[in-house]
Amino acid sequence: MKGDLRASVVLALFCLIVAVPLFAHHGGSTVYDYTNRIEGKAIVTELVWRNPHAQLFFNMTDNTGKTVNWGVELNSPGNLVRTGWTPKSFAVGDEITVVFIPSKGDGAFGACGDFVRADGKKFQNGQFCGAEMSTLPVRPDYVIKK
Repeated sequence: MKGDLRASVVLALFCLIVAVPLFAHHGGSTVYDYTNRIEGKAIVTELVWRNPHAQLFFNMTDNTGKTVNWGVELNSPGNLVRTGWTPKSFAVGDEITVVFIPSKGDGAFGACGDFVRADGKKFQNGQFCGAEMSTLPVRPDYVIKK
């Protein structure tokens, strides 16, 4: 009986030890603002092709004319390859159209990105983000006044 209890306690502790870093790694709604989206034209500054998540960095101009370097977390390189990405999908200086979920607060990072190159080829980040971006309002500081 004591052996069963000991085994149960060890199993419960193991599950906690494994689960906590997973939740910390995938912050989701605690990190990203799923009530807004940012979209517009951007210039690629870097594509980081490393595990656990690739990242695409680009410059975007907000509605005050300020240029901001954004980073969007992508899926893992292995999963991106399955959806048509390569390490050369984007080059520094490429003009792209972006739509993504920004972080909460003032950080210039986001997730759930969709990207379109100048030649019209579309790339999605490959992660299910739990939000239909097209239904979200554009964040006020990125609404370009016409």
